[in-house]
Amino acid sequence: MNYYFSKPVEIPRARFRMDTGLEVLNEWADHANQNKKNAVYKALFAVLDGSVFRTYRIIDDFQRPNEFRVVVKDDLAIKVRVHCFDSFGILHIGRFDDGKREDDMPDVAA
Repeated sequence: MNYYFSKPVEIPRARFRMDTGLEVLNEWADHANQNKKNAVYKALFAVLDGSVFRTYRIIDDFQRPNEFRVVVKDDLAIKVRVHCFDSFGILHIGRFDDGKREDDMPDVAA
């Protein structure tokens, strides 16, 4: 009698966890419409599982190697800082030209 065993199905798991930036997300979400919220949440899940670099346009911050922007839509981006090999934080959500200078971004790395 022959038995065939199939490979167990692997459940995708998060590679990163969000350490900081929840207050940035909540403040932004208070004033955003549902379409933009859905787009940002989808992009954040892509950061969590590591697929963000395959599915979104990424703009590196050449002055800060541990920070990058995820272009969610034409007028919407998320600024992310990677803290260590398994955690990240949200620095900013909004337009590129919304008046925020890089020097005005809070330093949330611990």
